[in-house]
Amino acid sequence: VGSEMCIRDSHTCACVSLTMERITLNGLPPAWLDELEDDESYERVRLPEWDNGTEWRRKNGFKGSDYVHDACAAVHVPRYYLRGVAGGVGSKLVGAAHFGPGAESHRGLCHGGTMCSLMDDVIGWTGFCATGACEPWSGFTVQINTALKRPVEVGSWLRLEGEIVKIEGRKVSVKARLLLGADVHCEAEGLVVLKKS
Repeated sequence: VGSEMCIRDSHTCACVSLTMERITLNGLPPAWLDELEDDESYERVRLPEWDNGTEWRRKNGFKGSDYVHDACAAVHVPRYYLRGVAGGVGSKLVGAAHFGPGAESHRGLCHGGTMCSLMDDVIGWTGFCATGACEPWSGFTVQINTALKRPVEVGSWLRLEGEIVKIEGRKVSVKARLLLGADVHCEAEGLVVLKKS
């Protein structure tokens, strides 16, 4: 499985095929993310549209790049890990988010909308885990209430977490947060509605 590397300067972004995992010009993901690979309580979420790059996406009917999971995205989540719980409630999704130069708003700080986009992404993907396993595209995010707590500096890697807190029929309630160490930069509550079976 090939992947891409983001090559970025102040004006352009180009992705180049590689045989290793996606990395950004601004550095590798944090070590704790790689430690989840070896943690038997977590399983890596794999999707061909994330793992195989832009050319694969084009050949398979996608019209563009993934807004959050593409290597050249302004805010990039290279991968998620799921700790699934039977019945869904308590299932937790964890990833790392890199805030690149394209996420900048105020000098050296990222636009709050980048955090809101991440909350949409992690809440949706966590909701897809309502059975305790990831079932891609099994529902729709219909509501997100986000509280921005602290600014994020351009170039930062932060921990992104989502957890299922309640399931009522097709409605999946998720809480999410964005952290740097113990500092909470963003919190959100969201609702995902699963497709009718």
